[in-house]
Amino acid sequence: MLDMKSVNVRTLQHHLGRYLQEVEAGEVLEVRRRNKVIARIVPEPDHNSVLPWPNIEERLEHVFPEGPVPEPASAQLYEDRGES
Repeated sequence: MLDMKSVNVRTLQHHLGRYLQEVEAGEVLEVRRRNKVIARIVPEPDHNSVLPWPNIEERLEHVFPEGPVPEPASAQLYEDRGES
């Protein structure tokens, strides 16, 4: 993130309200102490925009177009080994 804002701890303490408004607006803020990044303040994701559950039946039909697998792979391995 090249356009990430960076602020030192002291400036953040003195202007906390202003920086929190920027974070609320979607800005990511890097907090530095002695020019070393010690934290990132990121906006909270919008919980109202939850992704819907995937359609499992549709996905199964896509992955297995011929229907369910007739037997598990382990059964085939046992049969090949003669371990019925």
